[in-house]
Amino acid sequence: RACQAMASVSEQHTRAILGAVQRVGEQKRDREGALARMRACLEEYEALGATLTALPERVERPAMVPLGKLALFPGTLRHTNEVTVLLGENLFALRSASQAVGIAERRAEFVAAQVQSLKEEVRELGSELEKLGAMHTLGLDRGSEGGGGGGGDDGFGLV
Repeated sequence: RACQAMASVSEQHTRAILGAVQRVGEQKRDREGALARMRACLEEYEALGATLTALPERVERPAMVPLGKLALFPGTLRHTNEVTVLLGENLFALRSASQAVGIAERRAEFVAAQVQSLKEEVRELGSELEKLGAMHTLGLDRGSEGGGGGGGDDGFGLV
């Protein structure tokens, strides 16, 4: 009867550990997805900064101008030192290219801090997954050892 109780407790712990592994794994995948999106956003801000720096070097720039959804025709960009910048929720302002570069750099710094934070979260979740996997392996090893003796230890310190 004591062996049955010990086996029941061991099964409960195994289910609990497997559930925790699944939850932590889902959290880690979510954070990795968020990290990938933030890295892409950071790359876009860096590319924007490079473009804004290069635009005012010339008075006019050749460009393909969209005409509707399907057509493009050759044209030129003028006044390339003037940029409309999104300042907030549906709030735009006309700024010089150098001012817009500053705004893009500040936004990139903010995103870079978020990337670092997400990297740390992913690392911690990976570490937690390793610990849970070790606990599960340890529990399986201990459960298969003694079989029916009255050792009094289930590997989790509960019996």
